[in-house]
Amino acid sequence: MIKILAFDLDGTLLRSDKTVDPRTKESIRKAMEAGMHIVIASGRDKNGCKFVYEPLGLENGENFLALVNGQIIYDFANKEYDLDDVLLPEDGVKIQQVCRKYNVEGIFCCGYDFYSYISRLGRLKKTVKNVVLGEAVDYGLKSGAKYRNFIDLPYKETILTQDINKVCLVHTPAFFEKNLENLKHDLKDYDVLLVGPGWLEIMPKGVSKASALSKIAEKLGYTMDNVMAFGDAENDLAMLEQAGIGVAMGNGMDAAKEVANVVTKTNDENGIGLVIDQLLDGNEEFLKVGIV
Repeated sequence: MIKILAFDLDGTLLRSDKTVDPRTKESIRKAMEAGMHIVIASGRDKNGCKFVYEPLGLENGENFLALVNGQIIYDFANKEYDLDDVLLPEDGVKIQQVCRKYNVEGIFCCGYDFYSYISRLGRLKKTVKNVVLGEAVDYGLKSGAKYRNFIDLPYKETILTQDINKVCLVHTPAFFEKNLENLKHDLKDYDVLLVGPGWLEIMPKGVSKASALSKIAEKLGYTMDNVMAFGDAENDLAMLEQAGIGVAMGNGMDAAKEVANVVTKTNDENGIGLVIDQLLDGNEEFLKVGIV
């Protein structure tokens, strides 16, 4: 029986305008009233999820955050953090070498400090896009917390002394379509996840939203069979595959749809709410075989 609902944020729980559909919010409220536990499973950090978990009231129960693609777990009831493996300084240097090889921007995420590793020409192009198109040079990473920093790194091998939570590679969708397999080969010591058309994330091997959900389920006295997970991208694949019921969004990547039990409507069409309502109506067995 499903007891835990886990939601990716961008492209899943969040609509295209970065808000939660009121219908979805109501379905989640009913699930919580029915005794279900809620987990936000995101590549974001805690402050980056605050605008979602506060309105949902997740602080008022046995609910959790699986942050930075599962690397950090936050337990609301006990106000406790649990940290999994991080990338080491030598990993940072290896990834910088790959950034230079492919002329791609790397953003090294170290707590509230984000370090941008990019060529001088690439930085100039970003500045032009900022002026002409209004695109934020920090990709919005500084938003959500007062003390976040977006820092330019020199374009040479640089030792980062802080723990590296993850590294984001940023380029055009066409670039990743052409180079994804080669990047994965060159970064074979890490988990490499395409989370958006122009956004790749590099994580320590074996650290995932699925590993975090397994720990959370065990803490609550359940297993992954008791989890229903919702996602849309490569960093959601493991949890969609390992959950009792994996739900891919209609707007999700083909890879997500292939491993999920259910493909629902898009994030802009209350796709999550429709599935939760079916679950609460007693249709769990139908959902397991893909019938919404």
